[in-house]
Amino acid sequence: MVNLGIIGLGKWAGVLARAASKSEKIKIIQGFSRSKITQEQFCAEHGVLGVHDATEILENPSIQGVILTVPNELHFAYAEMCAKAGKHVYIEKPIANTLKDAKLLKQVCEQHGVRVFIGHCAKLLAGVQRIKQAIDADELGDICIIEGTFTNERALSLTPKDWRWYSDKAPGGPLSQIAIHQFDVLRFLGGKIDTVSAVSSKRSPVGAEVEDQWLVNVQFESGALGNIISSWTAAGLFEVRVIGTKATMLYQIDQTKWGMANRLHEGATLAFQRVGESATSAIRLPVLESDMFLDELELFSAMVCGAEQDDFSAAYGLEILGLVESARISDQQSGQRINFPQFVRDC
Repeated sequence: MVNLGIIGLGKWAGVLARAASKSEKIKIIQGFSRSKITQEQFCAEHGVLGVHDATEILENPSIQGVILTVPNELHFAYAEMCAKAGKHVYIEKPIANTLKDAKLLKQVCEQHGVRVFIGHCAKLLAGVQRIKQAIDADELGDICIIEGTFTNERALSLTPKDWRWYSDKAPGGPLSQIAIHQFDVLRFLGGKIDTVSAVSSKRSPVGAEVEDQWLVNVQFESGALGNIISSWTAAGLFEVRVIGTKATMLYQIDQTKWGMANRLHEGATLAFQRVGESATSAIRLPVLESDMFLDELELFSAMVCGAEQDDFSAAYGLEILGLVESARISDQQSGQRINFPQFVRDC
């Protein structure tokens, strides 16, 4: 059993705590929030011991790892504290607020021998895993195009009291908050990315600083193409389409259940359409029950115990954040195509 602490006890901390309660491999034993009321409510609901200061978690010798579910702008500061205390750290995506901070975070944790796990969970979705199996088994043929869509209505209810209102706290709005999950999926299914281009707009009437609409195009090193659609003013939608020379697969889930991962198979669809066949004759494949949050936390526990987790490492998190930042730069340059490997090296 791996004992964990958790810092930042808002909504997402509750999602992860509920997932952790199902595991026989991990246990969250201490928690800290800057809000006393939030901490009291969280600890009472999840049976976690609250502490007066985050340093109590970091100084607890029985805690081997720490989950960070703090706002993005605090990821680096708290990860650095964990590193100096010798605690392995789970960071809810993105790895940091900027690529510069991400590189510093990776360096600091390496200096202190601390392993970093970034919560890029979307690739653990049952349908995404099944598509990857089909790609690896050559069921789809040569991959031509990968499309990802992730939308919700967040921008319609933003206020200046919400950190997501501000460009320096939530760069790109949905780009760094939900589209980042599709960057993870495209990278997982299509391999390394060579170029990125993007455009954005603001359509929400509330007047937030952040953009709320994004169209992103990528070209993989393989030559295949990809695109991501993300909106914060739309009905909830999460889907992945992979087009190959032999077949196409389309995976759709009920995005409104995103925080209840063990129920995402309910109503989910996974279609397999062979070349030469109509969409109406596509095979409907079963979507197995799974829990991406439980799976990722147990992968983190394995990392704490020494296992390599390349698809969740600091280097991987840095790469995914680089895709987000390169899309923002492309948008600022009127959609100019960005050479991604060079962009990451130069930042």
